[in-house]
Amino acid sequence: MNHGYEASLVKRVVNQLVAGIINGEYKDNILPPQILLSQKHGVSRTIMREALSVLISRRMLDVRPKTGTRIRPAHEWLIIDSEVAEWRLRALPDPDCLRRLVEFRSLVDPPAAALAAARANRHQRIGINAAFQRLVHASPTEPSQATSEEALLTAIVDASGDEILRQMGSVVRVAMRTIKATLRNHPQGLLRMPESEISDYGKVVRAIDAADGESARTIMSHMLERTASLWIEEAV
Repeated sequence: MNHGYEASLVKRVVNQLVAGIINGEYKDNILPPQILLSQKHGVSRTIMREALSVLISRRMLDVRPKTGTRIRPAHEWLIIDSEVAEWRLRALPDPDCLRRLVEFRSLVDPPAAALAAARANRHQRIGINAAFQRLVHASPTEPSQATSEEALLTAIVDASGDEILRQMGSVVRVAMRTIKATLRNHPQGLLRMPESEISDYGKVVRAIDAADGESARTIMSHMLERTASLWIEEAV
């Protein structure tokens, strides 16, 4: 069988299993035997075994003698993985989870802003300013602003020159998209980005332009604290 085709089958089965886990399809949080799962999803036992291995490596499943394959609690899932971060938020979009994700974001965006102020070259600074202008002029609808905000934050993290922050940042962006999508489905819905938040982003960009790393870090940190309050207020 073609390797690419096998990988595609494994990915499809992984997504189907995750959907079943999130939707609570498995009684007592125990998966059926592999042979039954293979029949249900129309794949070989080899493909099913590989799909289950993916979820085991991401700490979503636990295999024990005599008890079979057990679904682990969502708070134990490997959130540093961008796909798992999305799955976990879909399964557990509660205020406590939001707080932890905002804390995780605070490990990325403020230090990235400080490093960008120190390291960004002329081309990167121009890119950061252009991304901010797109945010300023974005349609006031939340999806349009969210796309522009993500582009700005990505430009800042890239300009930091820190590969670890880049990788962590990819998880943060997935988390932000998932949070906002989840909150849009909340009866209250997510409010559009406040003008004060756009203004704060402008202050961060100007601090980066001025090579003032400490101000860039401080402004970004304060903005994240206010954003966290808004998200948590919407979630409860």
